[in-house]
Amino acid sequence: MRIISCASYYGTGSSAITNYLEEFENCKSLSDYEFRFLYDPDGVSDLEFHIVENHHRHNSGYALKRYEKFAKQLGNPYFKKYEYYFDGKWKSLTQEYIDKLTEFKYTGYWHQDVTDRGLLFYIWKRCLNKLLQKTIWRNQKERSLNELPKEITYCSYPPEEKFLEYTREYTDKLFEAANREQMDNLMIDQVVPPSNLKRYLRYFSNINVFVVDRDPRDVYLAEKYIYKGRIAPTESVELFCKWYEYTRRHRKTEKYDETKVMFVQFENLIYKYEQTTEKIREWLGLEKESHKYVRERFNPDISIKNTRLWEKIPGVSEDMKYIEEHLAEYLYPYKEN
Repeated sequence: MRIISCASYYGTGSSAITNYLEEFENCKSLSDYEFRFLYDPDGVSDLEFHIVENHHRHNSGYALKRYEKFAKQLGNPYFKKYEYYFDGKWKSLTQEYIDKLTEFKYTGYWHQDVTDRGLLFYIWKRCLNKLLQKTIWRNQKERSLNELPKEITYCSYPPEEKFLEYTREYTDKLFEAANREQMDNLMIDQVVPPSNLKRYLRYFSNINVFVVDRDPRDVYLAEKYIYKGRIAPTESVELFCKWYEYTRRHRKTEKYDETKVMFVQFENLIYKYEQTTEKIREWLGLEKESHKYVRERFNPDISIKNTRLWEKIPGVSEDMKYIEEHLAEYLYPYKEN
């Protein structure tokens, strides 16, 4: 089984790739739901940093507990998608992964375990300690209350090779569980980010990734007038341009492994549909005959309506001029097509 994923920057049209691949009979898609457990804060990448790259006697075990807590949140009764998509095995496979990474455990704690209980717990602990030291323990100045008698400390210090081995086993088992139909290709949205991809590709046995971007003018207008969200800043065009460049700056120095990663401009999927989709299909090694549902999930004749929004929305010419001046290198060359 091969994993195929899209990595994008918000509002860049990566779902077009997902929808296109859904048209192949040997591809299963887990929809456009984003699986971010590898790179979100306290995710697998943070775990690797703390237990492999920057090991510390307290921080490393604590990072395991942070990942355990993070994973429980993803699988809790009010957030059912992980358990649903992974065929009810998210919690058990995650616990198996944590157990493999844990060298040993013991009953004990450190100050971060106390801090995690919150300010009221800390105040209660300090006040009770002082009371006991002035009364029952007045002749035992060094004695302190064991306020977390059941807390468990994790100890983990695997070499990089072992960490990656266990992580690949983990992702293999998770996505095998998700692939109930045992398709050759499993499409998973945003399972890796577009930046620092070399790091995240190591977590998979077999993966191909599409990095998808879109003309900043349409990203700006879609967010401001259609999505009306707060992920991309649109309170001023100046701030938007700073954000757009900031989120793509890594591409100035990062080089993608072209055997694993393909950059796709969203507009090319529409204005150069045949050429671009053929390139995608051949890169993935998909048979043309397996493309059974042509244009049923992704139809460029419909998606074209989501381009050149400045021609449809009045009063935006000044903002468009500013974007064209400050983000010229990211504009789609419509005049050349």
